[in-house]
Amino acid sequence: MPTVFRPDEEPRLRELLDAMERPVDLVVALGPEETPLPGAGDFDFSAETVKVVEALAALSGRVTSRIEQQPAGVTLFPAVLVLPAGDDRGLRYFGTPYGYELASLVGAVLEAGRSAPSLTSESLERLAALDRELAIDVFVTPT
Repeated sequence: MPTVFRPDEEPRLRELLDAMERPVDLVVALGPEETPLPGAGDFDFSAETVKVVEALAALSGRVTSRIEQQPAGVTLFPAVLVLPAGDDRGLRYFGTPYGYELASLVGAVLEAGRSAPSLTSESLERLAALDRELAIDVFVTPT
């Protein structure tokens, strides 16, 4: 398997992943084959996403990965569905988790691997008080 993580990162990632309280399944949604965007060159976004997710799963028995072409409800590709204990809670990572963005995917996996959310009790109370379903999109970009 090609190297995704630096050798000095792997032991720390293994430690963090092995300390998770519950397993996490990662599903890579490839979607329909599309013509590469201008300027993308020979970079295969889907193949790179698969490589990163498989490398992450290879670090711990607490993380599994699989590939699906077009899972129900996914419209942007490539995507990584992060499923705590196999339960689809709507946690998605869209795009290729490459470079600095890899930390966002790792953070999502670690959060999904917790048995209780890391939100404060005040935040949990406010969320419980919402009177309708809410979807939150978080955009990540290096500064």
